[in-house]
Amino acid sequence: LKPRHFCLKGPGLCLDPCRSRAPPRASMSGFRDSFTKEDTKEDLLGYDDTAFYYFGITVLTCVAVPWTCSLAYELIRGKSQADKDFPTRASSGKVFRYCQTSQMVEKVDQARTAAKRWTRESCCSFFWRAAVLTAMWSAIYCTGAQLGQEKEIISFDPYYILDVTRQSSNSAIKRAYRKLSLIYHPDKNPDDPLAASHFIQITKAYQALTDEVAKRNWEKYGNPDGPQTTKVGIGLPRFLLEKHNNLMILCAFFFVLIFVVPMTFICYYQRAKNYAANGVLIETLHSLGYCISESTRLKSCPELLASCAESRNMALRPTDNAHLQLLGPVVEHKKRQFTLPSVMKNQYLIWAHMQRLHSNMSPELRSDLDQMLGFSMKITQAMIEVACMREWFFAAQAMIEFRRCLVQALDVKSSQLLQVPHMTPEALERCSNAQVAGMTLTELIAKDADQRAALLQMDPQQLADVEAFCSHVGQVELTASIEVDDESEIVVGDVATVIVQLVRKGLRKSEAMGPTHAPFFPGAKFEEWWFFLVEEKPTTRIVHFERVREVQHIVEEKLRFQITRPGKSNLTLYAMCDAYAGLDCKVELNFCAAAEDEIKRELKLHEEDEDLDLQPTFFQQFLGELNFEEESEEEDGDEGEGRAERSPTSEARGRGKGKAQSCDEKAKRDDEDGAEGGASSDSSSDSD
Repeated sequence: LKPRHFCLKGPGLCLDPCRSRAPPRASMSGFRDSFTKEDTKEDLLGYDDTAFYYFGITVLTCVAVPWTCSLAYELIRGKSQADKDFPTRASSGKVFRYCQTSQMVEKVDQARTAAKRWTRESCCSFFWRAAVLTAMWSAIYCTGAQLGQEKEIISFDPYYILDVTRQSSNSAIKRAYRKLSLIYHPDKNPDDPLAASHFIQITKAYQALTDEVAKRNWEKYGNPDGPQTTKVGIGLPRFLLEKHNNLMILCAFFFVLIFVVPMTFICYYQRAKNYAANGVLIETLHSLGYCISESTRLKSCPELLASCAESRNMALRPTDNAHLQLLGPVVEHKKRQFTLPSVMKNQYLIWAHMQRLHSNMSPELRSDLDQMLGFSMKITQAMIEVACMREWFFAAQAMIEFRRCLVQALDVKSSQLLQVPHMTPEALERCSNAQVAGMTLTELIAKDADQRAALLQMDPQQLADVEAFCSHVGQVELTASIEVDDESEIVVGDVATVIVQLVRKGLRKSEAMGPTHAPFFPGAKFEEWWFFLVEEKPTTRIVHFERVREVQHIVEEKLRFQITRPGKSNLTLYAMCDAYAGLDCKVELNFCAAAEDEIKRELKLHEEDEDLDLQPTFFQQFLGELNFEEESEEEDGDEGEGRAERSPTSEARGRGKGKAQSCDEKAKRDDEDGAEGGASSDSSSDSD
């Protein structure tokens, strides 16, 4: 047996002593895929899923951690819709001051207890979220375990690849190379696709330790081929890049792109197009705009609310007629105009609510009433805005009064004292003092505790609730002033500003007004104020209006309007509360506007502003630069044309003309010299 001879020819390896064979082309690209990441392998043998694992863990963690915290907080603290309806702090950080009457304390406690009670819907929701979170945490754990099994991509180390030390000699390196090349040569491993890649690694490692150029490149750049470019890609999983999955992936992609996304958008649009920006159905706004007129008053409002689209969409039951008959006599202050069954039923329920017949309602009717009162605030707000847009003050005032009746369960022309706890029509009749029947809520709150006790004639527990109610509602003070910004006079055409300040006297500066005392209204209702700037003459119209939802101790608002006519003007500022009847305030505003030609205003300019007026604008500077460039180009063109038109004959003429001028000047000087000579000769002859 003759020993085999190995010869190295470039990066290849010759195992046959008679002929040399170049290494496979695929194996050379395998090394480049392993270290440079510049080419894509078709067989995906060197593809690494580590980036996708990291990406998946990051996304799942960002979703799972806050969701788990929210679910745990809801499970421990009982966070629910009741905490949203009855919060403890305002958005400004101030503590809400709640009404401490027994009715409101019981209402809040019942709402919180009902929210913490496990119902079928809440159990299903909780277990569904828990199952999703469990699946997400399981996926995170499995992905982390898979990452623990993945090997990191190490840098190119020829000593590690050839399994030699750094102190090994060249002969030891050559022996290790021959040994490994015999093991991993592609011809000896035709069924192992990874052998070709490993063989190329061995070949490059041998070059990096024996070839001087390759060794310098490895020591300087970490790669025997020299500096390499970095290729960045998206962390996709391996199965998305495999050929046999291409058809499935394309089908899924087009299904999502062509069907799921458009259908989601269409469903959202079909649902959203029916609602306005304030959350009211477009159909409701159309009906309100048609039905509301300048003569609309409080008696017409219950039917308007019952005829809206939200109310008409409520379901009817076969037992509703029998349950409505159990309510007893309900006074309807206006004749019905709509005969639709759902409208008639809901209108009957609204009148029963305003007359406080809740004890006679069945649970089904009470549920329908609560549902209707839930969306009544949005609809009544739309009713007020419709009247304000048409400048109908009395119609808007009637809408706000109807809003109060819904919150406090007050009938038309009912006593304002029915808002006080334990105050019923029977209690008003029992009061011996005749002044109680016609007393307003503001007058009752302004009295002392002893005076209220003498007037109301209640037991100590009831009087304690009355005092808590009066302390919570408190008195309000309204001030307003009119001015024009930066001007001392008011002239036609100016934009005047009415500065309004509303002070809640019963509230501390560190407190915020809590929910309204409304035991008959479902949920929490925070009071809102509507400011109306009204012109009384020649017609009563709304000049400007604002809706204020601030709950701080001091509320400030600015109402702006334009002065349209000269002379004296009388405006009235109305501040109306939508939660309590009897707290409305008004302020008279009188001013005199001068005509434009009566007062001449001088514009006072600062010295720096005057200098700025002299400076050209950016547009002028831009145009000036363009004009300067055009003029310079024209001048250069004219000079060039003049030089081009100048011919040799003209130059000769110029030279001849110059010579002629020089001759003329010479002859002139000779004549002057001759004249001087003649004069001197004459003088000499005379002397002789």
